[in-house]
Amino acid sequence: MTQVKFGAELISRLMDHLCSRLDGCEGVGLSVWPDGTLLRAIGVAVELDAEQLSAGAGPLVEASRDERQVSGEVAGTHVVAVPGSWGDSGPVVLTVYLSHAPQIEDLKAIEEIEPLVATAAAVVEFCSGEVLRADQMVRMVQHRRYIEQAKGLVMGARPGPPGEAFELLVRASQRANVKLRDVATALVLVVGGTLEDSAEEVVEPPRAALEVARKLWDALSV
Repeated sequence: MTQVKFGAELISRLMDHLCSRLDGCEGVGLSVWPDGTLLRAIGVAVELDAEQLSAGAGPLVEASRDERQVSGEVAGTHVVAVPGSWGDSGPVVLTVYLSHAPQIEDLKAIEEIEPLVATAAAVVEFCSGEVLRADQMVRMVQHRRYIEQAKGLVMGARPGPPGEAFELLVRASQRANVKLRDVATALVLVVGGTLEDSAEEVVEPPRAALEVARKLWDALSV
């Protein structure tokens, strides 16, 4: 149980740190899906995450269902809901509530902290009952790697900060209603021609994601 306590404390510290880095941050929440268990919430996230979970609607629920980043408003407060996928059962979703519409710098800060929060949540889930299998952990790391590689490709084609590259990938996934992880994986496949990895089982992205990736790369290559 020591690992569970450590993981929970780490989640709290990371969420507090994220909120302190964002101007106008009004709350941060973290939930695990598919059942929507609320692991931790601070500020307005305590009420607004619970409200969305109860209603079965809102950016939090959309992000968990579609496994893509969703921005919107809840009770007049701006929210960014970011899913961190670790397996087929469902994602962990980080919600960040702001007093203003999210800016590139906000997304950059969220992007930096969210993987750490998701990993801490994975530790809690695994140690509390081995809900999380080793292969799910491997898949979570794999998804992260492809997102980082896709960001690198975007930055190489259109020089700019990582936050802008990430935002471009997010917008592409949102417009096509395709998971961010699938768009990123597809972009790596489209540009590199392969996803081969001798150490891991690689799952190719769906056709819709490949179409989005091809259109995105064509636009970047102009």
